[in-house]
Amino acid sequence: EYQRHEAARRDKSWSAQGIDAKAVIAEVCKFDLRVGASLRLMSAMGLRRKESVQFRPFQHVMPFSETGLPEDQQQADRYAWVKGKGGRVRWIPLDSPVHLAALEFAQGVVDSRDAHMGDPRRDLKRNLRRLDYVLEKFGITLRERGATAHGLRHEVLNDAYEDISGAPSPVRGGGPVSPELDRAARLAVSLMAGHARARAADAYIGAIIKPRGRPGDSTEQKRDDDSGTAVPA
Repeated sequence: EYQRHEAARRDKSWSAQGIDAKAVIAEVCKFDLRVGASLRLMSAMGLRRKESVQFRPFQHVMPFSETGLPEDQQQADRYAWVKGKGGRVRWIPLDSPVHLAALEFAQGVVDSRDAHMGDPRRDLKRNLRRLDYVLEKFGITLRERGATAHGLRHEVLNDAYEDISGAPSPVRGGGPVSPELDRAARLAVSLMAGHARARAADAYIGAIIKPRGRPGDSTEQKRDDDSGTAVPA
């Protein structure tokens, strides 16, 4: 079995490229409300582009009592569930005004309570193409700005690492933190991203910084892209 991950070598967040996500998303909403709402969900919850298009803002929200999560892990009254790569389901606590505002905005965009965020006239492939087309129209490409839609996910996960550890992530120039705190933050980031292992967080926040100031051993790294890297499990 192989797990896909990788150690990011640069911060792929929109803010790192000097992009004002709120301003861009607001302009996108004027052009294509559905794409704008999808981007807002990505920016709030760290969703992948496919996950955001398939997200159903009514059906994919449940009270904590229906999540099946242990009671001692409760973080919010309501959770959003997302089916990610490999069919893995992850639960996102709706525990902040940003989460709730993005969700309510999305609920106001869809046509019915069972609708997903994509245009119902298009299949998934065409909806993803539409999202990419709109971003390109607003200059959000690797060539023009050094960023893609996936950068919104990187933003959320790097911010989460800093919130938990108290220090910027390695790709944001943060120095070493205690191994225990670093591992706890990496595991939390990994779970937010829909992975089970702390090491999967490397793809977003970078390799571990050892006390001497060097990145952790990366001999198993293979390549870096938005979908992760293959390394022996």
